[in-house]
Amino acid sequence: MIFDSQPETWQELQDYVGKMFEECGFETEVPKTIDLVRGKKEVDVYAKDTQKEYQPVILIECKFWNKPIPQDTIHSFRTIMNDFGANLGFIVSKVGFQSGSYEAVEKTNIKLVTLEDLEKVYYRKWLKSMPKKYMELADKLFPYWDPSGGKMPTSREKFSWDNNQLVHNAYKPICSIGPWDLEERNYMERKFPMTIPIIDDELNQIGTEEIKTYRQYFDIVERDKEKAIKHFKILYGEK
Repeated sequence: MIFDSQPETWQELQDYVGKMFEECGFETEVPKTIDLVRGKKEVDVYAKDTQKEYQPVILIECKFWNKPIPQDTIHSFRTIMNDFGANLGFIVSKVGFQSGSYEAVEKTNIKLVTLEDLEKVYYRKWLKSMPKKYMELADKLFPYWDPSGGKMPTSREKFSWDNNQLVHNAYKPICSIGPWDLEERNYMERKFPMTIPIIDDELNQIGTEEIKTYRQYFDIVERDKEKAIKHFKILYGEK
């Protein structure tokens, strides 16, 4: 799944949904006030797919209620969808929907989902979008750890093939990102748990870290993106 934990408040639910769409590459606003036929209305999450030719717009309402969502809530959202002309709408519920709600969305462009349902819909898109975000960084590191990259150390004070392997393993989550992650069928699937070494600025291993999920994986990539470049430059005597 995309998230390792469940939201505990309505604000967190809204933020989770917004974060998911943003990480999937959508132009996202949380919340957003939109113009309707009879005035203005604030929606919880607004997402536009700017990568598509017609840039479809998605509106999302997040309901952190401890009871199923009633039919009248669906009718109100249908009015917003129609007035604004959105291409797709989601109502995200904490505990589900009353039976009449499903009848209310028949033959509409509105989907009734839980957060888990929404994660399943966008999981593959998320899994492609996140590596794409770090592809340029991975390309910068490639010449350091792969012999075919042609990179040569300017100083051998820190350089050794053992150290090269250690630094590569420490930043393997970044180094392993490549074009294969963008393929629909033959994308690289990581195997978890994954253990990586933790190193200091002297390129000494000072511990290990276990990665259990994709969320942890990409959080570590984001955390280590500057440190990875720094340590490869130290290794090659460039800093």
